[in-house]
Amino acid sequence: MKKKLIAGIMAVVLAAGLLAGCGGNSSSSESAPPAAEEEAVNQGAPAEPQQADTTEATGEDVTIKVAIWDYSSTEYYKTMFDAFRETYPNIAIEIVEFTSDEYDTVITTQLGGHQDFDVVFMKGTPSLAALINQGHVYALDDLLAGDESFDADAYAGLVDALSLEGHTYALPFRYDNNLLFYNKKLFDDAGVAYPKDGMSMEEYHALAKQMTSGEGNDKVYGALVAQWVGNAYMYAARTEEFVFDDPTTYEALIPYYNEILAMQDEGIIYDYGMLKTSNLHYTGIFYKQQTAMLQMGTWFVNNLFENVQDFEWGVCSMPNNVGMGNENCIGGVTPVSIGAYAKHPAEAWQFIKYVCGEEGAKTLASCGVIPAYSLGAVGEIFDAAPQTYAGAPENLSKYLSCEKKVIEQPMNAKGGEIATVLEEENSAIMTKSVTPEEGVLNMIDRVNAILEE
Repeated sequence: MKKKLIAGIMAVVLAAGLLAGCGGNSSSSESAPPAAEEEAVNQGAPAEPQQADTTEATGEDVTIKVAIWDYSSTEYYKTMFDAFRETYPNIAIEIVEFTSDEYDTVITTQLGGHQDFDVVFMKGTPSLAALINQGHVYALDDLLAGDESFDADAYAGLVDALSLEGHTYALPFRYDNNLLFYNKKLFDDAGVAYPKDGMSMEEYHALAKQMTSGEGNDKVYGALVAQWVGNAYMYAARTEEFVFDDPTTYEALIPYYNEILAMQDEGIIYDYGMLKTSNLHYTGIFYKQQTAMLQMGTWFVNNLFENVQDFEWGVCSMPNNVGMGNENCIGGVTPVSIGAYAKHPAEAWQFIKYVCGEEGAKTLASCGVIPAYSLGAVGEIFDAAPQTYAGAPENLSKYLSCEKKVIEQPMNAKGGEIATVLEEENSAIMTKSVTPEEGVLNMIDRVNAILEE
């Protein structure tokens, strides 16, 4: 991230024993739907799990091979990996870098050929589940059970969420919660109270209507619901009314769709079709103060830090129909695993614990990137941001780690196929080709068919 942000939080970072470099690609998928898994992925029962070697690292000089995407353009990777080398000088790191767009396909092909990656970064739970299904990553159960220094509670449920059929295959590296961002200046100018935790969808609708003003190019919309299906189902997913791979929960989406469509009909949110066909991006819309509220993932915090605005902004939890405040977070996770053909699994475990633990988390936090690890100095680093960026809220840490972290897409090898169905039916609903009831029924039928294959 920008040098002036680093300078402002340096006291906190140095107190934690870390001097972090930032900047470059944030490696976030920005809530866009994940690519469907390759046709070659085995959709049957998961392979019998292989446990990683629990033999302790010898301390001898070794080189671990790490598969990752966009390493060259992501400075926090380099900072974090350099810090690991200083802590474990006997462990060298060989980076095997692939492009972000091709990563899921290439890593599946590489591991299918028994490539000896010691550490494998994953883009999300669907890709992890597919590799587990093929037997390409180690189960970590024995390592977790035998390591007294590891504290799963520091991840607010995410370690358990990365389990499949009773076995854990990865540690969580990043986690991007979804929040309601809002422009404080627009609310102040209108004399309207800021959004608050626990709003109902009806209250959110009414607030957005209050904050809509102007016409044509000067129009300010009350809210923006981005065009990806996750931005429609995330409201109900946070409260666990809707579960991504459980069609019995899908009818819970109907009242949410009805509210969103009503807001669209009244012209208080951007039209779905316009967002799909235009070059408008939510970042520019928010920066230009053309929307008062925006539901988006916490990677947007990093965007706002790096693109300084001349207005103050705030965040609160997403509205919902069950009265939930800030108890649950909802978002995507970046898992890290040990490859099933690793030559140095013990050293790979040391590396994964480091980058996914407190030291790695402090590096991510100092760059405005949200780690999965929740304890220690992480909250202090985010709460120090307003010292150098006047627009940032003072209570960011409150919204970056909740009592429970829900994964948007639970572990399922067919997650890519499910995401494609939901995306297609969401488009039909939002363009009024079908009613919410019809679209949701289509989702149920189609996803049931996938799960029964």
